[in-house]
Amino acid sequence: MTTLDVKLKVSDEMLEYLQREAGNRRISLDAVVSAVLEDYFDDPTEEEILASLKRSMEQVLAGEFRPAHDVLDEIQVGKHCTAYQ
Repeated sequence: MTTLDVKLKVSDEMLEYLQREAGNRRISLDAVVSAVLEDYFDDPTEEEILASLKRSMEQVLAGEFRPAHDVLDEIQVGKHCTAYQ
């Protein structure tokens, strides 16, 4: 792993979030920023995508799903977006 010295400009809210996350994880602020960057650029492999699609199709065929409007209502997107009503 390479160490890179950078200077970031973030909002006060973002700094508070990153510091809180560092405290929750009991790791340094640098480690939190590194983890966020790794997660952001961590694209799934073709194999992982296909496995996820297969698993999803198996769940649908087995009747293990919820109608989209139920989920959207639960997260309150349906109340603000007429396309789903």
